[in-house]
Amino acid sequence: MKSFEDTDPRPYDRHRYRVQFRDGSFKDTGSYAEATDLWYSSRIKPRVIEVLPATKPSRPRGGYG
Repeated sequence: MKSFEDTDPRPYDRHRYRVQFRDGSFKDTGSYAEATDLWYSSRIKPRVIEVLPATKPSRPRGGYG
């Protein structure tokens, strides 16, 4: 029997999601769970959930003083 161990402590879901509503408005979320919560709890009917590219964390620029 094989077993696997999680070696990366970062969360797997690194994408952002945009919930687009039928009235033309939208709301961006940081997780799929937040997007689906909006989908089911919004008074305005959602039209689509769009997957946005993940943003890369900014790295400090090194240099000489």
